[in-house]
Amino acid sequence: MALAGRGEVIERLLAAHEAWFDVERDHDFAGRTFPGYAEFHSSVSQYVLVKRAKLWEAASHEHLFFWGTPRLTTGELDDLVGCVTGEGLSLVRPAPDHMTTYLSLAIVADAVDDLAWERVRRTRFRKNFALGWRGWADLRLAVADLSRGRVTTNSQGKPLGETLQANAFIDGGVVVRDARCGNASSAVRDAVRDGHRLDASAPAFPQDREGRACDGARPLFEAQGEKRGSTL
Repeated sequence: MALAGRGEVIERLLAAHEAWFDVERDHDFAGRTFPGYAEFHSSVSQYVLVKRAKLWEAASHEHLFFWGTPRLTTGELDDLVGCVTGEGLSLVRPAPDHMTTYLSLAIVADAVDDLAWERVRRTRFRKNFALGWRGWADLRLAVADLSRGRVTTNSQGKPLGETLQANAFIDGGVVVRDARCGNASSAVRDAVRDGHRLDASAPAFPQDREGRACDGARPLFEAQGEKRGSTL
């Protein structure tokens, strides 16, 4: 298994998301600079005969922050989670068609304190808007400990954790960022393809369509045929 430094892992993650997310490096937010940030916006709707006769519309969003640290402590973890779930709420737009917004945080650390490692799994956050009539916001949290060669997540962060695992610890030293759309090994392609998407319980692809190597970071709605920012 080839181990990469945290900067290289974050770069791989950003590259894995570039096809389906709007990605920004060295992103300034809430008084700090995140080495990476990615966002995705999707809308689906149902109408009868003509688009003016719309039955319903639902919008889903994701704001994903990347962070690297030499050693993750409980204090730093709490501070980062507080930033994403506090100031990060300003990114949520609970319009009438809003369904879900994921406030996501991926941390790559050279080492993680034992208490911080355990706290990741217990971290929960949900904010309902208008008692849920205007949707909700959830926290997705995933942490990679390069010294352990392991990834841990909270309950909502498992899909993000799969993508983090696929890009942090790669058998044979295959570099995903150089092979996003076809040159990676089949094991890496499967790991990335089955990774980060908006709904972990749904299949990554329709049963009658084969996925591509770079489909792994793609959220559910686009995986089912919708293009970024469009309406079905």
